[in-house]
Amino acid sequence: MKKKRKYKDFRLLPASLISGALIGLAVIILSVTVHSIYFSPSSTSISKAEIIPQLLKPKPQKILTPTPKVSSSIYVPQTMGNQLKVPILMYHYISNNPNPEDRQRDSLATPPDKFEEQLQYLSQNGYVTITLDTLYAALKKQVTLPSKPIILTFDDGYIDFFINAYPILQKYHFQATVFIPTGLMDQGYYLHWDQIKQMQESGLIHFAAHSVHHYQLTALSRQEALYEMTESKKILQEKLGVPINFMAYPYGSVNQEVINLAGEAGYLGSAGTWRGNIQSEGIIYNMPRLRINGLIDMKTFTELL
Repeated sequence: MKKKRKYKDFRLLPASLISGALIGLAVIILSVTVHSIYFSPSSTSISKAEIIPQLLKPKPQKILTPTPKVSSSIYVPQTMGNQLKVPILMYHYISNNPNPEDRQRDSLATPPDKFEEQLQYLSQNGYVTITLDTLYAALKKQVTLPSKPIILTFDDGYIDFFINAYPILQKYHFQATVFIPTGLMDQGYYLHWDQIKQMQESGLIHFAAHSVHHYQLTALSRQEALYEMTESKKILQEKLGVPINFMAYPYGSVNQEVINLAGEAGYLGSAGTWRGNIQSEGIIYNMPRLRINGLIDMKTFTELL
């Protein structure tokens, strides 16, 4: 008969036997712990629903939230510097909505008759249109502004600006700035370069950059966003023969990196889309504007100013 082998040293025991013993011991300890807590007189105020989850609940794990590719925010500077009240009005289409069911168009379009009513009010109430360059010089205390300065801006360079807005601006002898996405001109319902040059020669209409393709700059790589800014500036300067010192962010999409790139691209300032009528040195790269469209009446228009 085969004799049972005796193990005088636990280190010689089979690994499976040791692991099994350790697991069994752990189960016993856990059972005793549950029993002592669950049936202890001192724990009568603790319910079963509170005890079991505490014992079985896994340790929380740190989960990293992925950084979103697209982000935008209002730039809040550490110091505001010199401040001036200068409303910057923001227009898009100056035309009637061809499709009444298109509510999005209503939020971007101002009918020509309403536009003229607004300019008539500004003219009769002593407002004087200035340029972004003049605003910049005033913030640097290089020039003095009139008592009621205002800046009229138009985004995207739609052809209805030439057809509808330009004649009304001429009538009241008001200056305006049009932000141009250079890669879209001469196409569809956008301005043509000969129209742009004609308006520039009048001395009333000034042009500024709005990127090349009207992409959301915060969604682009650093290199792509910088190209959109520098190339649009370059094209405008070559075609118009004047320095282009300002731009507007397409869709108002901006973050700190985009602001830094605007300075790197050589701009003195940029227009945002958040509401406000106080301009300052601290927010010169994200100037607030007042959105105007066909949905607001004259009372609301005057209150915005």
